Amino acid sequence: MRLMDAADMLAEHRARLTAYVRKRLRDPEQADDIVQETFVRVVEQERKQRIEQPLAYAFRVADSIIFAGSRKGAQTEPLDAELACALPLPEEVLDYRQRLARFEAKLADLPTLRRTVFVKRHLDGKTRAEIAEEMGLSLEAVKKHLVRAMIDLSECGDLDGVKGGAARD
Repeated sequence: MRLMDAADMLAEHRARLTAYVRKRLRDPEQADDIVQETFVRVVEQERKQRIEQPLAYAFRVADSIIFAGSRKGAQTEPLDAELACALPLPEEVLDYRQRLARFEAKLADLPTLRRTVFVKRHLDGKTRAEIAEEMGLSLEAVKKHLVRAMIDLSECGDLDGVKGGAARD
């Protein structure tokens, strides 16, 4: 499905989405704004990654916008506790998956020795000294490979969640 196909599908089902949003709001006059924001988010996401079912995704995005609005105090009454969900919002899950895919692709592109040293250090949690001994490298060589791997991987900007900080040993 191309980008225009997703936008066309959403436009085609605008009334249905608007009715869905109105039922979930304490102030139904906000429905048009939420539907518009939903369209924008879905189309922006479609530009980044193909969405298999844009309409279903739009309903989930609308729910997340409504929920986010309630957390910001946009609604005077709290949501029913049964409606609250501790799971991440759909766009958060999609964003995480995209960042993970970029990181994994960049990691796979590293030279074998550099990748192995990085994985042993940051994913397996081994110290630099343990890696040096295990791989028959000097401590300085391990440090060099770690620094270069971090530089290479920093291009994808997704190192925040990497286990085992570089300064720890």
